[in-house]
Amino acid sequence: MSFIDSADRIIDWFIPNELLAEREMRTRARMFLISHMFGPILGNVIPAYLFWLDPKPGATLLVLTLSITLFWVFPFLLKFTGRYALLSYVSVQVLLFAILWGCYFYGGASSPFLPWLVTVPLLAFFYLGATVRSCVIILLQISVSLGGFSEFYLLGGSFPTRIPLSQMQGIGVVSIVSASIYVAMMALFYAKILASQAEVEAEVVKHLETSAQFRAAALQAERASVAKAAFLASMSHELRTPLNAVIGYSEILLESTDQADEPTSHADLCRIRDAGEHLLTLVSAILDLSKIEAGKMEVFIEQVDLAEFAAQIAARWGASERNLGNKVSTRLARPCPDVSTDIAKLERIVDALVGNAARFTQNGTIEIIFDTAPDARGGD
Repeated sequence: MSFIDSADRIIDWFIPNELLAEREMRTRARMFLISHMFGPILGNVIPAYLFWLDPKPGATLLVLTLSITLFWVFPFLLKFTGRYALLSYVSVQVLLFAILWGCYFYGGASSPFLPWLVTVPLLAFFYLGATVRSCVIILLQISVSLGGFSEFYLLGGSFPTRIPLSQMQGIGVVSIVSASIYVAMMALFYAKILASQAEVEAEVVKHLETSAQFRAAALQAERASVAKAAFLASMSHELRTPLNAVIGYSEILLESTDQADEPTSHADLCRIRDAGEHLLTLVSAILDLSKIEAGKMEVFIEQVDLAEFAAQIAARWGASERNLGNKVSTRLARPCPDVSTDIAKLERIVDALVGNAARFTQNGTIEIIFDTAPDARGGD
């Protein structure tokens, strides 16, 4: 695991789950935590330098040091309270206090702490975004704080001189460098966020393009399916007409042909009729598949005498050459009343089952058992 991944895991530990779940709030919370974890490190360099310069540090420097160190408490407050917006405003106010406190006691209007004032609106933007409400509140905080700073100056008539300005040139350089490093650190982190967001947006655009390609492919497949259905419907019509003619003429010839006198011709005509009927069944099955794919399959329900239907199946397959020498018989499992079904589709299903059995059985017996299942109301 890289250092960056480890740092992200530590930072995310302080972020409440409700903020982690939202990408924008998660990003703001991370910037809030980074500034509060690393900011006091840079900020406390100045009190350390002042401690070395100030002959009598006293409570003034202690208050300044505590106000800067207080920022380390905010990550834990965020973890255990979840009050992100409130803590952001309080953090900005604490920063204003630390800056103006240092300015008042160490240099006044010429204080080396003044460069840190530019970080206030910058951090407020990072923490809270550029909403009208947040901008108004931050401007009020800055205005009130500067107003209080001016009021103290007017009441006192001048700024306290704890360290001569001539001795604070070094601390001025340190303050400017610290503020520059702090702003650069936050800007780099913000740039990293923008780069990651750009990568996410590019990935989203890529997925949208892929989705558009899928939709185009699906549209082409749908068009191809419609064209295929139209072709199958046309083909089945063109094939059914001559097949019905072949089957009809073969049955006419069978009626006028004596099986005893002309056994060869009679057998050939039976083969022609059976082959035509089989091909007609295949064409109908293909057409049904196209109808099912198009969602246009129609079902014609009628009352069917199951015993009569079974007898017709047995008679037709018993005389067919397709039975391959097998004996085809039917049986009712129990007396069955008329059933409501699509007779054509039922006949096609039974023919497919018997045909499949005949392909794997020769000179044997194929028995078709008809039964009805009880329905949910207790009937058949």
